[in-house]
Amino acid sequence: MKILICGASGFVGRHLTRALRDAGHTVVRAVRRPGEPGDIAVDFRNDTNKAIWLPRLKEITVVINAVGVLRDSSDTPMQKLHAETPFALFEACAEAEVERVVHLSALGIESDLDVPYFTTRIAAEQALNELPEKIRWLCLRPSVIYGQDGASAQMFRQLAKLPVHVLPMGGTQALQPVHIRDICVAVVEWLADPVAITQTVDAVGAEATTMRGMLDSYRKQLHCRPAWHVAVPAFIMRLAAKVGDFIPSSPMCSDTFSMLSAGNTSDSDKFARLIKRSPKSYREFID
Repeated sequence: MKILICGASGFVGRHLTRALRDAGHTVVRAVRRPGEPGDIAVDFRNDTNKAIWLPRLKEITVVINAVGVLRDSSDTPMQKLHAETPFALFEACAEAEVERVVHLSALGIESDLDVPYFTTRIAAEQALNELPEKIRWLCLRPSVIYGQDGASAQMFRQLAKLPVHVLPMGGTQALQPVHIRDICVAVVEWLADPVAITQTVDAVGAEATTMRGMLDSYRKQLHCRPAWHVAVPAFIMRLAAKVGDFIPSSPMCSDTFSMLSAGNTSDSDKFARLIKRSPKSYREFID
């Protein structure tokens, strides 16, 4: 298959590119800054017109959308990146008669939490559902994704190494981390299945945990002694989040704090059926 990956230079996109090429597919990377022969330069903030995408889809069999940001800002506008550009892309896929579409969404977007990260991703899923029936699609809703080279995974590993873990509200927030390898297996397996069905799948690890449990496990896998735990009261975390609202580079802001507090878990059975085995547990992520 000839596959166009949008966001191919990002964490998930890089791994998908490698996995799909290893599986024998031809991958064309749609990226902001081309770096390989055959790359397509895309401005994901402004390419919100179907006509821009149609020439890019010539001879493309599969389109994968792996574009996503955690913070909403003038440089990374979620309404454009998560909603309007996917709208245009999916409309072009329908007109170009692309055979399959894979879309990376997010776990928990069906909650009552009213934050742009969720509302814009819901809008993209609604557009995906409007594709003609002849176009089969897979929508993955991953939890926190672990990968050796992932920015969040690197941050959590560094935090785990500290002898004292300073935990927001005691680190009781529910998580169900998934390994990037399982995300890649899911896409490869679905594309290899000639009778694959259109579906939305929560992409989660084998078991749920808490932030404290995840860090404790990572610390154990790193062969470190148990850490001391210090709970940070909720009012201090809310204050820190409000400060983070004015620091675009900060991973903590009011929206991310709200999403963290809400929790993020699901049943892994459907994902296990997709990858044809049980997904990895956070207890065995660190090689």
